[in-house]
Amino acid sequence: PRSSIEDDFNYGTNVASASVHIRMAFLRKVYSILSIQVLLTTVTSAIFLYSTGVQAFVHERPALLLISGFGSLAIIVALTLYRHQHPVNLYLLFGFTILEALTVAITVSFYDVSIVLQAFILTTAVFLGLTAYTLQSKRDFSKFGAGLFACLWILIFSGFLRLFFYSETIELVFAAAGALLFCGFIIYDTHLLMHKLSPEEYILAAINLYLDIINLFLHLLRLLEAFNKK
Repeated sequence: PRSSIEDDFNYGTNVASASVHIRMAFLRKVYSILSIQVLLTTVTSAIFLYSTGVQAFVHERPALLLISGFGSLAIIVALTLYRHQHPVNLYLLFGFTILEALTVAITVSFYDVSIVLQAFILTTAVFLGLTAYTLQSKRDFSKFGAGLFACLWILIFSGFLRLFFYSETIELVFAAAGALLFCGFIIYDTHLLMHKLSPEEYILAAINLYLDIINLFLHLLRLLEAFNKK
């Protein structure tokens, strides 16, 4: 009946308690958006990685990384406010993905191709493995949220300290810690999308997972680079 479907879309209803039809539609939306985001980021990164002309252009203009980084932050704030307003939410999502893809692409252009490919393969394998584990697990991972966010803030503040006290060993430790942290966030956000979010929050769910993937990839990139220097 129509009323029961509408009830499934109430903000207080989570995906796990919705009907199978609603649940599968939600998962299709989330992972379709996520796949497009990852594909766009991968293609953009490949262009920046293999085109010497593009590399020369961005390396001569370091401000581009700041512009794309702060631009994506601004859009993510707007997207949080307008995520239920169609089609504005989709335009903002597209803009955010483009800027985030540029940020990642500019970053990888400073690394060796082999290290980038290793980080990409590792990220893909880890994400698929953790997703499969979390979706079939009966454990409640939501209780780890506070600890994960506390560790995230510690990592962010420690990042500022690294600007003044840099060493290869410290870089290695923080890259490994960051990679482990975002493995935790992949599990947490995958659990969250099924057990805490309501069915209309598919954009929020996709963004959470996309940012987890990007951050895991960037930390693995730094980790492999640090190992390579050792």
